[in-house]
Amino acid sequence: MELSKKTKIGGLIKEYPFLLDYLLDKSPSFSKLKNPLMRKTIGSIATLEQAAGMGKIDLDELLLEIAAQIYRHTSDTITIINPNEDKDGSYSRTSRVETLKKIVLRLHKGASVDEVRKEFFELLHNVSPAEIGQMEQQLVAEGIPETEIKKLCDLHVELFENSLAQSTLPELPAGHPLHSYQEENKFADEKAKALLEAIKDADNPLEYFAAKRGIISGIEDLSEIIRHYERKENQLFPIMESHGLTAPPQVMWELHDDIRAMFKKVRTELANDDDVGTTLTTVHNLAIAVCDMIHKEENILFPMVFETFTDEDWANVHTGEEEIGFAWITPGEDWTPAPVAPASSTAQSGEISLDRGELEPHVINAILKSLPVDLSFVNADDKVAYFSQTEERVFPRSAGIIGRDVSKCHPPKSVHMVEKILEAFKAGERDIAEFWLELNGVFIHIRYYAVRDTDGTYLGCLEASQDVTHIRALTGEQRLLNWE
Repeated sequence: MELSKKTKIGGLIKEYPFLLDYLLDKSPSFSKLKNPLMRKTIGSIATLEQAAGMGKIDLDELLLEIAAQIYRHTSDTITIINPNEDKDGSYSRTSRVETLKKIVLRLHKGASVDEVRKEFFELLHNVSPAEIGQMEQQLVAEGIPETEIKKLCDLHVELFENSLAQSTLPELPAGHPLHSYQEENKFADEKAKALLEAIKDADNPLEYFAAKRGIISGIEDLSEIIRHYERKENQLFPIMESHGLTAPPQVMWELHDDIRAMFKKVRTELANDDDVGTTLTTVHNLAIAVCDMIHKEENILFPMVFETFTDEDWANVHTGEEEIGFAWITPGEDWTPAPVAPASSTAQSGEISLDRGELEPHVINAILKSLPVDLSFVNADDKVAYFSQTEERVFPRSAGIIGRDVSKCHPPKSVHMVEKILEAFKAGERDIAEFWLELNGVFIHIRYYAVRDTDGTYLGCLEASQDVTHIRALTGEQRLLNWE
């Protein structure tokens, strides 16, 4: 029998069941293989190379020990194919990473996508989607910025549209977070393609104005996909980061922001009617960007997290989903998340002494929830420690961000601003930072406050965001009670 880095772990366990006990003893990362369903699904796509990465085990060591286990139990003859050299003479993992790095650097120096396309396809035509993500993570660890890796995104889409290296995710039960994402993608794909159809014959002013109402309706319908992206940012990305996968979330968040900017741009252009050709181009680019994101999720992101996340991870993802909401769908109930140990909570009895008066914790919590302000607190270590459960929520948040580094909770383009504010607060140079913006007719006021102890010690940063549209519109006086 030949044993190589591409040997599927599921088939190996099926042929040699005793290897399951060996793997469980080898690393706790293999615990999900105890579940027969997981062996059938994950095991059918996970290679020994990927298993070595998940278990943080040297691949050579894993291959040698598995060969020894097989020989000890069966006396079968095992041939190990050099893990650094593929049988067909194609790139090894190490050489692929180096070549991919060179491609990224060439793009950085001004090379066009067309110039590197052939080399990119030759490099990755037989590589699994999840491994591509892992390779890009290695590039970031070596100092390549996510903004540079983002330049490969169009090539990723082409690769998976024009090759057999499609996602091999098993069919997941309704209610599983990935199933919900996949169902939303089906709707998004239909709505994006309907939008492309709507603008196909609208290239002259008369046809454009006849189709305009339908185009606007299609744009607003498609904009529901933003809720899908917000769940990724708040639910999937924090857990990916906990597994050391920091590059894919940052690259994807930048792409989310690009799509958000396209929605804003196309709404403005549709409202102004300055240039029909420019408007139709923006609509086209938006629809294509949404479709491209679907390919990136289905063929890279989803296989990557499916191979990496534990049952407890998926339970944590599921816990905060309802709070953020879904795009177009209501999740089913065929999948039941694994029970998660309850987080420690502050006792709800006993009054807390404040500067003036004493209040019980549940009363303090109720007061904070009653305020018409969206509050978040980042501690002195720049970790998110709290956010209010107010009904006046301005930005979507879920429990997944608690304990997360605040730099990972903001779009990559604005991280430098957040870091600048925190540095000034910690140095005692500033105590307040203030911003305001308009989102779809809603005027948002955002303030950051440095929180300090009585002796001036920096305790953290309080963010207060508020919809002040109504307040800005107030005029005159109202001195009497009017509840009408």
